[in-house]
Amino acid sequence: MNRLKRLGEILYAMDAYDVFEFYKLTGASALQFLIFDIGFITEDLNFDLDTNLDVSKVNEIRNLVNQVLPQLLQKKNFTIDVKQTKLTGKLDTYVIKDNQSSEMYRLNFNYLNRVHILNPEYFARKDNHFEDLHIYALSNLENYARYIVELLEGKYDDKILNDLLTNKKILPQQYPFVRKLIAFYISISESSKYIDLNQLNEKLKDLLAFSDKELKYLEDSQKGIFELSLILPPTMSDK
Repeated sequence: MNRLKRLGEILYAMDAYDVFEFYKLTGASALQFLIFDIGFITEDLNFDLDTNLDVSKVNEIRNLVNQVLPQLLQKKNFTIDVKQTKLTGKLDTYVIKDNQSSEMYRLNFNYLNRVHILNPEYFARKDNHFEDLHIYALSNLENYARYIVELLEGKYDDKILNDLLTNKKILPQQYPFVRKLIAFYISISESSKYIDLNQLNEKLKDLLAFSDKELKYLEDSQKGIFELSLILPPTMSDK
């Protein structure tokens, strides 16, 4: 739990600066805060940028984050490892050291995924572990889908999956919609061509029972064709 508390300190630091409201926690890195006592703690905080601003404004946001992040983290006793940190065209990965424990963490800011199927949400956590921790994240259903794609990509094990299914965090009646979200995020995953849907964790059998339209969408996406109307209603596919 100490690691989760230290990850929470990073969120506290970011909450002190308004620009970070554009950044939403995703997937497993969000669920570890949103599902209490899940027993799974990552070394990463993964964020999607959430904005429809034009590229020039996005670059201004990005440059501001680059400027203020080192000072904000320093106040919480973290140091950025400049040699391991990588800033690329679509993803900024900051490798940071916890000066209290010498553990290493990664902050991943994804600038490619800017608009999401569901509206992101704001959560506040106040319990024995955190005092009014503000969590800006994708919606729970979207985070469930993102985690499952991360699982298919081999980034995480199935500890969270056990909790989601055993404790019915994802209800059977939600499976059809979550399945559509999963199909969408598989299609834009850099690892999509390596995901073998014929060799799935048995626990995912019902959740990933894709329809013919969903399978066609996935097949077309491998050719660079993203016909979202195959998997989403018009209001969502247009978005």
